[in-house]
Amino acid sequence: MDRVFKSSVGWWYHLLIWLLVAACIKVVLGQNLLAIAGVFLVTGLVLHVFFNTYYIITADGRLIARCGFFPKKEIDISEIEALEPSIFPAFSYALSLNRIIIWKKEGMWMLLSPCNRKEFIKALKSFHPDIELKNNTTLL
Repeated sequence: MDRVFKSSVGWWYHLLIWLLVAACIKVVLGQNLLAIAGVFLVTGLVLHVFFNTYYIITADGRLIARCGFFPKKEIDISEIEALEPSIFPAFSYALSLNRIIIWKKEGMWMLLSPCNRKEFIKALKSFHPDIELKNNTTLL
């Protein structure tokens, strides 16, 4: 059975949403149709990413990362060599800076921010117990 883990959401993403809501109100009151369309489009895209960023661990041992309208990313869990905590602010399929770096043989694969990190790691290790936990005091 597949397991789904939502992305945790950082304060900065909540702030972005509130700023966009305020911008929506401001442009509606200003009655500029082009500005209304632009702000509502951006707000819609941000909300789409907010509601559609999650990770799936499939029953056949694959990890799938989804982030809104961006293409899904997949990896066989058997290819994962290590997990490491990170606050690296690079673009990734993560809505929080409380992230996990997923390492594979060729290097870093992805930065993810699952809500329930312990259960996420436990689910990954159930498929591949040899996954190394770097700095595991902050992962578990």
